Amino acid sequence: MNKEFFLKVGVIDEEFINRRRELEDVSALVRMGQSCVFIAPRRYGKTSLMLKVAERVKEDFFIAYVDVNVCTSVRDLGEHILNAVYSAVGIKGFVQKAKDRIGELLRSMRELKVKVGELELEVGLELLQEKEDIAFLRKVIDLPQELARKSGKRLLVIYDEFSEVYTLNKKIPDIVRSSVQMHKDCVYMFAGSQESMMRRFFTSPKGPFYRFAKVFVLDFLDEEDVRKYIREKVRSAGMSPDKDAEEEVLKITRGHPYYLKKLLQVIFLTCDRFTSECVRESLERLLEEEKHYFETLLYHIKEKKYRGEVVRIIAMGENPYEVLKGTLSSQQVLQVLKDLELEGIVRRRKRGVYELTDPVLGIYLGR
Repeated sequence: MNKEFFLKVGVIDEEFINRRRELEDVSALVRMGQSCVFIAPRRYGKTSLMLKVAERVKEDFFIAYVDVNVCTSVRDLGEHILNAVYSAVGIKGFVQKAKDRIGELLRSMRELKVKVGELELEVGLELLQEKEDIAFLRKVIDLPQELARKSGKRLLVIYDEFSEVYTLNKKIPDIVRSSVQMHKDCVYMFAGSQESMMRRFFTSPKGPFYRFAKVFVLDFLDEEDVRKYIREKVRSAGMSPDKDAEEEVLKITRGHPYYLKKLLQVIFLTCDRFTSECVRESLERLLEEEKHYFETLLYHIKEKKYRGEVVRIIAMGENPYEVLKGTLSSQQVLQVLKDLELEGIVRRRKRGVYELTDPVLGIYLGR
């Protein structure tokens, strides 16, 4: 049995599951200068897809990756962008290094010259002297275009979990759009888990990024593609495919990329045969491994009244309007659902019908 099957989060090579059509389409669009946006709940493979695209086009672009989710303020966001852009051209940890020496450097010069291949670029230290946070952010957002123009090589800038900028300052989406629409030598990829927010930004006619980027909405993987993937991985692990076990995996994961990889990982590391019983035993191990994540998420969900009840009702496959009738008005239930949908925890499949975006969370709640 081949036990060298490791889950890679945010790293995609031989274990990049499907998304082949999106990968080909987005890579081609980026090369043509078209910006793209990916909308999907967390753990649906947005980051992996963007990194795979970046890997494919890296000969033609400098690559700058910004994880908005780790930023705690407008200033922090600006510094992350600054670090990412300078890192793309080979200057690692620019902000901290500059802060450590800024007094000394500014006494002698306002520009620091660095070599990028055969090209000499000037690094603007005065950026860090800007005290006003929004003004600082505006300047660093324009930095990719400046470096691309000076270097003669385009920049691909990736903003992961972009919907989080709204929690830092509601003006940021408009600030970003007002700048990047003028960047002729840059291409942008955005990703966000808060579907309603991302749609407001990118697909609403009144949104700041309306018609700026090609929109890709990522869903569960296609069932037939998942079956093929399972059979391929089962064989590569030295096991014999089993239709019942295959259907059990599909029933549990519903084609969710993260859980598909994670469940197969547990199976291949702990089982000698691919059977339905082994899949069910591996699910128990998976639930135990994910327990801290689920409990943390549920704690956050329950911070607002009635959200926990609504999530549990949906997990049971029931209608929250019917179950909570007499406790909450239809308008109150709708407001709770909209709030959960905004955060990417539930989504509406059709009128009055909602589902959890995390299928294994639903199983966990059912225990």
